[in-house]
Amino acid sequence: MAPGFPLCINGVRIRTSEALYQACRFPHLPDIQRQIIDERSPMTAKMRIKPLKKRSRQDWDSVRVKIMRWCLRVKLAQNWRTFGELLLSTGDLPIVEQSRKDDFWGAKVSKDGSLVGMNVLGRLLMELREILKSGDIEGLKLLEPPPITNFVLYQQPIEAVRAAETSFDLDIGVKKRGIPPMQIKPVQSSLFAQPTRPQVHNSSTDGSPRDGVTIIKGYPEYKDSGQPFLGEIPAHWDLFRNGRLFSQRNETGFGELPILEVSLKTGVRVRDMDNLKRKQVMSDREKYKRAAQGDIAYNMMRMWQGAVGVAPVDGLVSPAYVVVRPFPEVDCRYFSYLFRTTSYMNEVDAYSRGIVKDRNRLYWQDFKRMPSPVPPVEEQRHITRFLDTVGSKAQRFIRNKRRLIELLKEQKQNVINQAVTRGLNPNVKFKPSGVEWIGDIPEHWDARKLKFASKMIVGGATPASGQSELWDGDVVWVTPQDVSKNERLSSSARKLTSAGFASCSTVMVPPGSVVVTSRAPVGNVSFAEVQLCTNQGCKAVVPDERYLLNEYCFVLLKVMQPVFQKAANGTTFFEISTWAFENIKAPLPPTSEQEAILAEIKEATSTIDQAITRAQREIELMREYRIRLISDVVTGQVDVRGIEVPEVAEKELLALEEDTADADDEGDMDETD
Repeated sequence: MAPGFPLCINGVRIRTSEALYQACRFPHLPDIQRQIIDERSPMTAKMRIKPLKKRSRQDWDSVRVKIMRWCLRVKLAQNWRTFGELLLSTGDLPIVEQSRKDDFWGAKVSKDGSLVGMNVLGRLLMELREILKSGDIEGLKLLEPPPITNFVLYQQPIEAVRAAETSFDLDIGVKKRGIPPMQIKPVQSSLFAQPTRPQVHNSSTDGSPRDGVTIIKGYPEYKDSGQPFLGEIPAHWDLFRNGRLFSQRNETGFGELPILEVSLKTGVRVRDMDNLKRKQVMSDREKYKRAAQGDIAYNMMRMWQGAVGVAPVDGLVSPAYVVVRPFPEVDCRYFSYLFRTTSYMNEVDAYSRGIVKDRNRLYWQDFKRMPSPVPPVEEQRHITRFLDTVGSKAQRFIRNKRRLIELLKEQKQNVINQAVTRGLNPNVKFKPSGVEWIGDIPEHWDARKLKFASKMIVGGATPASGQSELWDGDVVWVTPQDVSKNERLSSSARKLTSAGFASCSTVMVPPGSVVVTSRAPVGNVSFAEVQLCTNQGCKAVVPDERYLLNEYCFVLLKVMQPVFQKAANGTTFFEISTWAFENIKAPLPPTSEQEAILAEIKEATSTIDQAITRAQREIELMREYRIRLISDVVTGQVDVRGIEVPEVAEKELLALEEDTADADDEGDMDETD
């Protein structure tokens, strides 16, 4: 399924219909659903489930076509104009999903060049196209979930989906392709509709509120830009190639200046050389390029991902970067906002050159040929001030939600700690455990070393990095980075081949094992959903269920994180050895009581989990709002000229680095550093 048609189900943002379809395989596994939905493309969503197919719902083969039909209709309902136009543009031609392997959903090319297969996906698309052409769209207005048992997302029944009421979107569709309009009230409206002229509920161009909400409208007059990625732009804006707006700066020999880094998340900033997580040896600083304050610098290999920004001070960037200085009619902060929009980054990708996509580079010669919309310079500055103000408010909102999430997590952990170390019965008699960190425990509990409550506790290893035959196979190979990102492990960022597994001393552990990071950092904990092995930065615990249940082991070891950290030592970095780890004592109730504690924890923390999920969703929605608003404003889809905005203080601009807590990109410096 093609990307670019995002969905919203039960209030959950889903980037692609492929992710929605694949998530429906696992109604009984909400963590796996979440991992699938977090994938950024249809292909990665599909690849995510490969090792998990055996865990699909038992009736998957009998319900998958019904689910696919429903997914396609949701895709149309929530992307009415864009997907509808795409379907109608095929006319009466057959729609065939050509595939090398799959002759069920698609068709394979035979030796004589003909396509052979059931082509179920193509047939469903043609079925939907015929409904759209007939104008009989009543059945598309309200999409009830298919009549399938256990049709849930994140353990909640999937609700009916109404098509979004987006009149500016639908009316254009009617004019262009004859797509029938839908005048209906949304239940689950599209969060991602792509209006030609959006109206943003923020402030009105005349400054007057309407029923407590003010509106930003489009410009009074537009013209065709001649560029498909821009469409129409305000009539008084220009369209210039970047060579008309910037000149290249190639100045070296300023070794005394600070080092700057270009971050995917935050643009250009001064590099903190004292607190780098991965130390880098700086080559001859005299060869580094000077970026003057106010210049734009970009990473040639990562510009298509948004690695571009304005230099906050005079500084140095990698010789592999491009530095451009603005001409007088240019406000660099406006263009920094523009260059980081999705539509412009896609255009950057088209202008970049290289043998492999991931190694493509945007050279100065190509950058200067790229077209950009150019408002009058005073309007550029006003747009920048407006977006800075909105960004500052959005950051304060996100920061407060993050604080709330941390408090909720702390509250949840207190509930768990109490249950795991003291039990559920407040009237039980206690006895000394003999272990400092545990203190007193219920008299019928035992304080047992981890090695005596486990079948095995093992470390891991890494195959030789330079041998391609050892890598990119099907063996899940977990590193501390995987553990830090996932509480439930069903895959890994890198995998081994069977030869890679056999080439080193790593050990395979079964599903239900618990993985603990032994360094970088010490004490993060994840639960193994699948068979896996680890590198040397992890310990894998296989519980002995006579003494320690798998899920209880997971909860217990999370509580013990400070204990593991205290037991770690080292000079270059802190690490806990296998011997030290397995000899730590833990409080263990009988297994029947472990089951009761797990049930109590689940019930007691469910409300907290829901509050955390809501806060995380609100952060995500705020980010989506800001990203969309930036795109609409810098491309002229909405007019903010009449809105008075205050100057944002420099310290507040620095606070716009809202994603630094979520990403250790450390500037994403080029490998030539």
